[in-house]
Parts: sequence; structure tokens; C-alpha cells
Amino acid sequence: MGLSYEEKNRKKTDYSRLFRSGEKAPILKETFRSNKGRIALSFLLYVIKDSPVYIVPVCTANLIDLVQKMLANHLTFSDEWMPLLINSLLIIVSLIQNILTHTLYARLTDNMLRNASASLRESVVRKLQHLSLSFSREMTSGDLQAKFLRDVQGTEDYLTTLFKTFIPLIITSAITYGIVIYKSWIVAVFFLLAIPLDVLLVRLFSNKIKEESRQYRLANDSLARGFTTMIEMTPVVKAHGLEDIEIESMTKKVEVVRSKGLSLDSSIAVFGSSIFVVGGLLNFACLFFCIYLAVEGQIGIGEIVLFESLFSGMNGRIQSMLNLIPSLATGKEAIASLSELMSKEEIQDDTDKLHLSSIEGAIAFDDVCFRYPDSDKDAIEHLSFAATPGECVAFVGPSGSGKTTIINLLLGLLKPEAGAITIDGHSLNDLSLKDYRHHLSLVSQSPVLFNGTIKENITYGLKQYSDEDVKNALNEANCDDFINTLPQGVNTILDENGTNLSGGQKQRLTIARALIRKPDLLFFDEATSALDNIAEKKVQTAIETSMKGRTTFVIAHRISTIRNADKILYIENGQILESGTYGELMAKKGEFFAMESANEKATQTA
Repeated sequence: MGLSYEEKNRKKTDYSRLFRSGEKAPILKETFRSNKGRIALSFLLYVIKDSPVYIVPVCTANLIDLVQKMLANHLTFSDEWMPLLINSLLIIVSLIQNILTHTLYARLTDNMLRNASASLRESVVRKLQHLSLSFSREMTSGDLQAKFLRDVQGTEDYLTTLFKTFIPLIITSAITYGIVIYKSWIVAVFFLLAIPLDVLLVRLFSNKIKEESRQYRLANDSLARGFTTMIEMTPVVKAHGLEDIEIESMTKKVEVVRSKGLSLDSSIAVFGSSIFVVGGLLNFACLFFCIYLAVEGQIGIGEIVLFESLFSGMNGRIQSMLNLIPSLATGKEAIASLSELMSKEEIQDDTDKLHLSSIEGAIAFDDVCFRYPDSDKDAIEHLSFAATPGECVAFVGPSGSGKTTIINLLLGLLKPEAGAITIDGHSLNDLSLKDYRHHLSLVSQSPVLFNGTIKENITYGLKQYSDEDVKNALNEANCDDFINTLPQGVNTILDENGTNLSGGQKQRLTIARALIRKPDLLFFDEATSALDNIAEKKVQTAIETSMKGRTTFVIAHRISTIRNADKILYIENGQILESGTYGELMAKKGEFFAMESANEKATQTA
């Protein structure tokens, strides 16, 4: 399907840049800046389309005064037909033109707001793709879903309320007040004195409503996190019969959301009813005041209707604006929540970076240090090693020793705090990470497959490939033995997470996905740790085939996986304690030897 004209010509804005600038209202300022012409035209159309609001009362007052004059002077319609016709036509034309002008106004404004919303959503997606892995330690997937779905929608509602309701109400109120000043300065003073009573009510309720909105949002965030955790923990919950405990935990969170929501609803209800009562009293006061002026001969009978109509409308608009304060406060809270994500420092910034067309595979760590934000010790401490092109380097050591952190540093997912990582002699900090990652592939411990065909899973993200490429990748990954048994072969549809395949089959498919990209660098992060011996052997064969001619980095708990590695680095507490081939390390009878001996003993016991 082709793109519409609006889609093709929509200006995209990277809001993450605006949040980082430190501006207090980046979304609002950018919307005004990038749509100045449209906003001016939309407000002009609004004034025209909304003209019956002030034209009808003025003309009605003129007609009433005209009728009063005709009765007092015993005149007929033929005597005053011209002013009667003019005022009548003004009322009719002002009403009919609303059909066209309102349609144009709505289309222009809606298009502008939809574009801003789309750009914001795209900016959130780009931001998430460019953040470091350490960010996931600070914010859960439930929080991120809430920000993308609820907070972006809240921001969109905020802009819609502001541009389609709040600002137009201000415009109409200003025009109304201008008419009142022109007609009678005394009545204008009365109008002005009535406003502080409405404003006083807002002062009484705004802080309370704002705080309760924040509490309600935080309760929803907690519920979203709990729901995500509940889904992820479902197998564990069912395996241990913990359903009642999980239900009780979620019920408590739901009750907190309900309680906070009711508190917010109650405050808004009291606020709204107070505004209604005060508005009614003020309308009556205006009517009584205008009657007094008419009796004193300062205004005409028609102007009683005019001023009462204008005051009722203006006071209603002021009440509407004040009633919108809670919605705007909720919208600001959504923007504040979104800024927690959008103002985070990005790890991927390709501005003025070096773009490599190919990678030979010479990799080096030079005195590299890294510490996670929530830790008081280095995960990697003064680490140095080098890999030559085509070499296989394996990392072994106890859990938490820093092996995966090394891989993530090599992938550019984390930035070292000290030292340097070089790729073919170029600092990784100087490279375009987007281009760099096109030259590498990763096979992780947990295979990630989606609901789609085997072919779609293998070629995920690729724009150009042939059936021969798919066939060769499957062959190199040792997948032929089970692919050939499937009725539809590579067109077989996988269940979500590939649950209709075994663990070994899923892992070999992820290896095929890595190989079809023809990477210069290959990473295996404990790719066989969750497999049985038979499946491990098949995956190991696939790994050994894939490593040929490529610089490869392997993390493994099972020594059999890296027995033939060119270099094995034993890591503990973020430092290299031993380095060498398998034979050299076993001959040293050090830490590696102790770990291998313990593994062999455990295998024999099992």
C-alpha cells in the first residue's frame, strides 16, 4: 500500500534531542516551532467558524432593541426592513459558514496533532534502540510498556486538549470580552471582577489534584510491572502451586490503583460541582446587575440579553478552562514520566563517526574498566587482551566474573569507563555502531524466535537474500536433519518462542540466523549451557563449522565447547587470571585446571 500525501510530507521530529536540551516544555515548544503556519491558520479558521458565538448575541440584541424602538414609535416592518434584514442575514450566514470552516479547521488541527504524536512514538522507539543495556537494570519492561502506551497517549491527549480546547477557549473569551468593553465599560469591569472567584477555586484544588494524579500514575506503573512479572513467572508459579499468592499480590496492586483512582475522581467531582455552583451564582449576579443598569437607563433592554448571553458563555468557557486544569496536569505528569526515558544519555550516536566497509577481525582490549551504575565495584578491572583475525577466543570463569560484560562491551552495548577497545586499530568509540554491528552476529544462551516461518526467523531484518543463502546457512548450522523432516521445510510456521521445536533445534536456528548475515565477528554467549549432551554435540558441530575464517568470541561453562579455542581466558572478578590454550592451561594446574577437574568429577557423578 502506498503512503498518503500526509505521510509522505510529514515532518519527523527527534524529541529525544529536545528532552536532552533541558527545555521545560520540549514537546510543546517543538509543536509550536514546527507548525507555526498551520497553527496560525487553524486559529484563524477557529475564529471564523466560532463567530456565531458572538455574532448571534449581538444581532439578537440589535433585533430586540429594534423591536422595542418599533413598538415605542409605532413603526412597521417596512419602516425598518433594512436593519432587520442585515441582522437576520448575519445570524444565518454565521451559522451556515460553520459547516465548511469547522471541517477545514478540524482537518488541519487533527493532521498537525497526529503528526506530532507519530513523531513522538517514533522517537521513543529510536530512543529505546539506542540506549545501553545498563538502562534495562534501571527500568523494567512493564515501566517501558507504560511509557510507550500510556504516557505517549497522555501526551497526545495533552496536546489535543491544549490546541483544540484550551487555547480556542482563550481566543473566544478574549473576543467576547472585547465586545463587552466596546459596549459598556461598567459591565466589562463586572466581568473582570467575577474571574478571580473561579481562579480561587482552581488554587484550592490544583495542587491536590496534581499530587493525586501523580500517585495514580505511580500506582499504575507498579501494576504494569507486577503484571509483566506475573506473565514471566507463570511457569514457576504453576510448578510450585503459588497461584493464590500471585493472585493475592496482584489483587493488592489493583486495589491500590482503585483506591488512588477513586481519590482522584472524588477530588475532580468536588472541583467540578464547586465550579458549577459558583458559575450559576455569577450568572444570576450578572443578570441582576444588567437589570439594574437598564432601569437606570445606562443600557438597553436588548443589551440585557446580550450581556447575560456573553457572560454566561464567557463564564462557561472560563469554567471549562478551569475544569481542564486536571487534564492538563495529568498530561504534564505523562510528559514528566516520558522525560525519564527520553532524557537518558544514549550510547549510540553516529554523528561524525567512522564507517567501516569491512572488518579484518583484529580486536584488542587495552586496560579496560567498567562499572554498572548501581554497583560499588568494577565489573571489569584493567582488562587487556588481543585477538588476531580468524582467531577463536574463549572466556571461562565462575558466574558473575564479567564474561558477559566483556561481550557486551565488544558489541558496543556498554561503554568502558576507562581504557580502550580497538577494532582493526580503530577505537570502538570512533566507529559508527550501526555500521559496526552489521559486521557481527550474536548467538545467546536463550534462543529468541517469533511466531512466523523458519525462513522468516532466519532472515529477520535482512532486505536482500536468496533461497540459496538460506539453504547454506541451515546447512552450516547443522539444521538439515530436522528441517528435512518437517512437511513444509523452511516454510514451517513456528509457535511463539519456537515452542514446537526442541532446545537444540532452536539454538541451531539462531546459529543459522547469525551465519546468513556472513559476519566478520561472531559471538557465542553460553550457547550450549541449557542443552543435553546429544543436543550439545549437534550444536557444537554447528559452532565449530561457523567459526572457520572468522574472529570468534565464546563464553562457555562447558569446557568441551571451547576445547579447540585458540586462546582461553580464565576470568574472575573482572580480571584475567590465566591465559593460554586448553593444553597449556591444564598443564599449569591452576584455576582453569581446578574448574575443569570439578566439571569432569560432576559429570562422572551424574
